[in-house]
Amino acid sequence: MNQAPKNPIANALSAGVAEKDVAEAIRRSGYPLQTVVARQLRKGFAVQEEWSYIDRDTQEQRTIDIHAWTPLYKVPNDQEQPGVRPTLNLLIECKQSSLPYVFFLSHSKPWVPEFPSLAGLAKDEMTVTSGDDPSSWQYHTLQALGLNSHPFLSTPSYSSTFSKCVRKGAGLDLSGSESYNGLVLPILKSVLHFQHSERPPTTAVYFDAHIVVGVGVLDAPMIGVTVDDTSTTLTLIPWVRVTRHESLEGPHTSERTKLRAVDIVHKDFLFDYLDQNVMPFAKDFATLALKHQVVIANCEAFVPGMGRDSWNDIETRLKPKTLAASLSRAGSVGRNALNQLRRKKGET
Repeated sequence: MNQAPKNPIANALSAGVAEKDVAEAIRRSGYPLQTVVARQLRKGFAVQEEWSYIDRDTQEQRTIDIHAWTPLYKVPNDQEQPGVRPTLNLLIECKQSSLPYVFFLSHSKPWVPEFPSLAGLAKDEMTVTSGDDPSSWQYHTLQALGLNSHPFLSTPSYSSTFSKCVRKGAGLDLSGSESYNGLVLPILKSVLHFQHSERPPTTAVYFDAHIVVGVGVLDAPMIGVTVDDTSTTLTLIPWVRVTRHESLEGPHTSERTKLRAVDIVHKDFLFDYLDQNVMPFAKDFATLALKHQVVIANCEAFVPGMGRDSWNDIETRLKPKTLAASLSRAGSVGRNALNQLRRKKGET
């Protein structure tokens, strides 16, 4: 084993502890994978290893392997900063194993409003009103921006059930909930903590619009299982989205259930995943967030024609509510004046 200069003689392995055994224990722990991933991410992200969060269930402080982030906007020297500042955040947990992880693939791809998560805004949703209908509509911000149909959300396979293979005698068995508790749950809890910690004060004027993506990075075989009426197909896959359904309770809970998700990615696919999938989504979000920063900062918008069509092409019709309402009132006053003039002239 190498020794640093001036290393004292007493700082040595004791009898019966072999260097190769220490190296193998380190390899199995996952720390080398975390170190490798963090080093690669530093080429394009700021990185904090062992990022701490508060476990929502136990209220204890825990850590997740990596928090990586990068701003998605630039402010010229002669301009003010935008009212909404888009940023991409990755919360990553790393695991390695010689035995495979097995994902039972869903036949459908559900819409998961909480993935990617948003943080830093006054609200998670946007209230939309219109001039042709007295109703109001609630949209998730990504939905209002038209990003719910983005390829990043439709490309991967989805799975609600997965497990890790473990040795059982000469064969293999599945580990049950252990893999979920050790991989997915810490990511979900760290995302929830991030959202809570980035909640802005009620007096905020400027907002950090964080896109938050929870990612599990595996140095292990990843197998997707498709079950049909007559057959079971096993396929090696580099990326899968794992969903988690949660029931909610409380007197102030407007939603009774939520569907959350994390992406599980093979370590050798991670940078293809980021470059070809995450970053295009994040950049599209940033473009739209800066375009509609007043709407997003206020969490409310005016959209013409919602009474006739409340589902299609919302983003191109988004307008700041205060300005649009003023224009609507001005138009209404003008129409009323014209109608009065017509009545005076005896027109129908």
